[in-house]
Amino acid sequence: MFKYTMKNKRYALELPCLTFGTANFETQDNDEFYFSLLDKYVELGGTCIDTARVYCEWLENGADASESVIGRWMQARGNRGRIIIATKGGHPNREDMSISRLDEKSLNEDMARSLECLQTDYVDIYFLHRDDEQIPVSEIMPTLNEFVKSGKAHFIGASNWTTSRIEQANRWAEQHGMEPFTVSQINYSLAHSSTDTFGDPTLVCMNMWEYNWYRKHDLPVMAFSPQAKGFFARFAKGDATIPVDGQFTSTANLARLARVKKVSQDTGVPPAVVPLGYLNSQQFFVSSVFAATKLWQLEEDMAAQDLRYDAKTAAFLENII
Repeated sequence: MFKYTMKNKRYALELPCLTFGTANFETQDNDEFYFSLLDKYVELGGTCIDTARVYCEWLENGADASESVIGRWMQARGNRGRIIIATKGGHPNREDMSISRLDEKSLNEDMARSLECLQTDYVDIYFLHRDDEQIPVSEIMPTLNEFVKSGKAHFIGASNWTTSRIEQANRWAEQHGMEPFTVSQINYSLAHSSTDTFGDPTLVCMNMWEYNWYRKHDLPVMAFSPQAKGFFARFAKGDATIPVDGQFTSTANLARLARVKKVSQDTGVPPAVVPLGYLNSQQFFVSSVFAATKLWQLEEDMAAQDLRYDAKTAAFLENII
């Protein structure tokens, strides 16, 4: 498994290139199934699990489900010390996304509830789930710094923050002797995407500007939707007809789909795994936050943990050459 060493003055961890995402842990009464997925991920070498305070709140009986399942699983397996937990708080009000929740009170409430559901006294990485650029970083970073000082979080990260805001926050933190962001989570995959793709202007997607900043500053990225929600896996196999108005259907992505088919046919690597190998091959470290609903899917995806492509193959997949 390719890994990246994250360090600060107090802690260190080895972030793996494949992180198991649990946004689809939707209910409180399906532990046997969810536990089987988590067990398989660990059995195959996985160590990092991604969740969030807000996951599944919009579903009946979905509130707390993702974090609570993970908490019960760690208690049952007695493996907290061997698992990297990344969770996210400070998500805006879901009824009105313009109402941010990055104030000290909201963040402390989210952290307290996350720790309760996860049945632990710390999280390894604590992300702010969204940004509000109207709020100065000087009003946000002290709260996160306190989380690290108190041991409630070992590292802090920015989820759906632009690199310009991350740089601003980290510069301010450095000037004031506080904890900076050491990891970022944004949408990133072989498929081209934008906020229009998802219909959510609060998301941040990888583009050339962002890419060049990450390369320059060598800040690790945890990529959500790294397989473009199954776009390449489904259509490369010919299992379904590509919808004209599909979320990822574009001229650029259809060209990349053809390249994924070609690499898959030439190498025997399943189409679902090729995009993960592509992300492993970037000029900065990427941990793909992938999801699976079947054991065979998880086993297939975990085959990417040692897969990298040379620069020529990566450029071929991008349809550059």
